[in-house]
Amino acid sequence: MPAKTLSMQPLYQQVRDLLVERISKGVWKPGASLPNEQDLARELGISAGTVRKALHSLERDRLVTRQRGRGTFVVDQASGEPVIRFSNIRDRMGRRMFGEMELIDQAIGGANESEQRRLCLEQGEPVLRTARVRRFEGRPFMYEEATVALGRIPGFDGVGAGAYRISALAQEHGIHLARASERVSIAGATPLVAERLAIAPSTPIIMLERVIFAMDERPVEWRVGSCHFGRGQIYAADMT
Repeated sequence: MPAKTLSMQPLYQQVRDLLVERISKGVWKPGASLPNEQDLARELGISAGTVRKALHSLERDRLVTRQRGRGTFVVDQASGEPVIRFSNIRDRMGRRMFGEMELIDQAIGGANESEQRRLCLEQGEPVLRTARVRRFEGRPFMYEEATVALGRIPGFDGVGAGAYRISALAQEHGIHLARASERVSIAGATPLVAERLAIAPSTPIIMLERVIFAMDERPVEWRVGSCHFGRGQIYAADMT
């Protein structure tokens, strides 16, 4: 496998990074199939076992899906389950709820102290702030305030973003989201949250604070959701 510089990374990790780069650059589009393990191994001059280990790592990070007898395919982050994989709220059937989104407000500005801390930004770095309400079956269940670090998404200036979906937005700009860190707490609804969720002020609500990270471990989005669940709705996090 040709290398531009000496690397201390394991060989499978170097292969993984190469495949991620190709996916990011659009060599393999969402839904496209990758060459098989043997072809990749011959191209890179390595063993099929090393390729297999790299593909397993990509599958674990939900960049590809491997289908027995069919091959390995690039996951389309903009559709189906991947687009809502960071949502842990479930309906009465146990399905992830994303709901319909209503954009309340959106603005671009310099990162404040809280945004600097959560997103590891310098003072004044540009961010996109979005306030929105999520509804399920017509009922508001979450008021959400989200901040995107604009410098982490190449070619995206935030103008006209609307009620975006972060997975689809990231994929469109060649960014692959790896994981999220979330904190859960209980609070009383502020007057603003109460108005947005059509509940009485001080009603107990669940607060979900989440930071979403890209493959390079840099935070991309920080969001705080104020939730008031209806009958049959639960919070369920997959521990995988």
